[in-house]
Amino acid sequence: MAGWTYESPDAKPLVDGVSELDVSQGRHREVSVRSMGSDSFEVISTDQVPEDPTEWATVIRVVADDDGVHTLVELSMSSDDLARRVSVGRPRIVHDLLGVVEKPHLGGSGVPIEPLAVPAAGIAILVEMLAKPERTLPIIVCAEPNPEHDDSWLRTAGTIAARAEGIAAVVTLDRAAVAAFRREFDALAIWDGGVRVYAPGIVTPDADGWRHRYYLRSRFEESPRVTVDRIVYSVAQLSTRRRVPAAFRVFGEQSGLPADALDGMVPAKDLADARERWEQDLDVARNEQSSLEKELASANGHLARLKDELIGRGLAALLWGTQHEETASIPDSVQDSSEAVLAAQMYLADWLVLPDSAIRELDDIDTAPEAFNWGNKTWRGLRALAAYAQDRAAGWEKGGFWEWCASGPVLGWPATSKKLSMTESEGVQNGGKFKGTRVFKVDTAVHSSGEVTMLAHLKISEGGGNLAPRVYFYDDTSGPTKKVHVGLVGPHYLVPNKSTN
Repeated sequence: MAGWTYESPDAKPLVDGVSELDVSQGRHREVSVRSMGSDSFEVISTDQVPEDPTEWATVIRVVADDDGVHTLVELSMSSDDLARRVSVGRPRIVHDLLGVVEKPHLGGSGVPIEPLAVPAAGIAILVEMLAKPERTLPIIVCAEPNPEHDDSWLRTAGTIAARAEGIAAVVTLDRAAVAAFRREFDALAIWDGGVRVYAPGIVTPDADGWRHRYYLRSRFEESPRVTVDRIVYSVAQLSTRRRVPAAFRVFGEQSGLPADALDGMVPAKDLADARERWEQDLDVARNEQSSLEKELASANGHLARLKDELIGRGLAALLWGTQHEETASIPDSVQDSSEAVLAAQMYLADWLVLPDSAIRELDDIDTAPEAFNWGNKTWRGLRALAAYAQDRAAGWEKGGFWEWCASGPVLGWPATSKKLSMTESEGVQNGGKFKGTRVFKVDTAVHSSGEVTMLAHLKISEGGGNLAPRVYFYDDTSGPTKKVHVGLVGPHYLVPNKSTN
C-alpha cells in the first residue's frame, strides 16, 4: 500500500495522518491514513492536476477478521466539467492487491487476474459458472473469430480483463469451444469473434438475451477502443451498485473526523456557493418527488378501478396472473439507458422505430450516479411513445402525443413543460450555431431524404446539466409508417440551447 501511495517500491510504511506530495503525470496528491485498531486501516488518496477542474479520489479500506482479509477499493471522480469523457479502468492498486492473494474471491465468485481459456471439453465448467445462483461477478465471454484472422481477439480479451480486473471475469473460447458452447446455449451463446457480457445471477439457455449484452465482431473491427470502453463501462456500472459488506462498518459513514474538524478550514464563500447548489438540487429533487407521488397516486387509482372491474366480471385470475413480470414479457425495469434502448429495439419495434444511429454517447450516462434512475425513466418514456402509437392505430384521435399523455393513459408520460416539449424556442430553430443539431435520420418512408428535423423531445431529467439524457422523436402515427421514430437518445450537450452554452 505504501509503495502505491508514494509511487516508490522503497517507501516507508504508512503512518496515521495527512500528507501531500507530487506524483507522476503532474498530479498533486493528498493522502490521509487512519488506523482502526490493529485489524483495520483506511487510506484516502486525492489526486488533481493543478488548474484541472477534475479530482480523482481512491479510498482503500482493509479489515482482518476470523473469515480472512477484506479489502475494499473505491475510485471516484468529481469535476466541474460535466461533459468530460472518462476512460474507466481498474486502479493499479487493485492489480497489486489481487496479485499478492492466492485465491481472491468476491462473494461466491473467484476473482481471476487474467482471461481464463476454456476448451471444448471444459464447456460444462462455463455452463456451471453461469448457472451458479451465488455468482456476483459478470462473466465476459470472448469468441475466437472464424478462419483468416490474427491473434488480435486475444489481445482484446486481455485488454478487457486488465481494465475490468476485480469487477468481472473474462473467458476466452477457441473455435471448437465456441461450437460446443453453441450446442449448450443456442442463441444465447456467442460466435465468430463476438463478445457477450453475462450479468450476475442465474443464466440458462432460455434467459432473456437482451439482459446479457452481445457485441458483434464487426464492432471491434470498426471501433475497437469505443467497443472495449462500452464493455468495461457496463460491468463498472454494475459494480457501483454493489452493497458494501458489513465488515467495513467499522469505518462508519464518513472519514471518522469529528463534526467540527473542518470548521474554519473551508472559505465562507465556498461554503455559501456549495450551500446554494445543494439547495437548488434539493428543490429539483423535491419537485421531482412531488411529481412522481402525484403520478403514482393517479396510477394506483387507475389500477384499483381496473381491479374492481376485472373482479366484477369474474376475471380475478387474469388480474393475479399478470401481477409479476414473466421471462418473455416486456421488462418492468432496466439497469441503465443502454439497456433501455436495447429493450425498446427488442420489445417495442411494432410501434417504435429506434435505429442504432439514434443511440449516441451513452457511456457517461450509463456510468453516472443517476444511471439506474435515468435508464428507467428513458425506458418509461420509450414505452410511452410506443403505447401512444398503438393507441393511435386503435382509433384514438383526440390530438397528438401531449394530448394523449394529458388524458391519463396507464403508460403515459407527464404532460408538463419540465418533462415534455413538443417544439423548441425560436432561438434554437433559427439560431445559426444551433442549425442542424435537431436533424436526425429516419426511415425513407417518412421522408425521401432519410432525414427530418425533430423538435419534440422527452426531458428525462431536469437536473444533471449537460449530461442529462434527452429523447428526440418524430410522430408519424398519421403517416405511412403509423409509428413514432426516435432520432436521438443521448446527453443534452448533443442538442445545445442557450441555457447549455
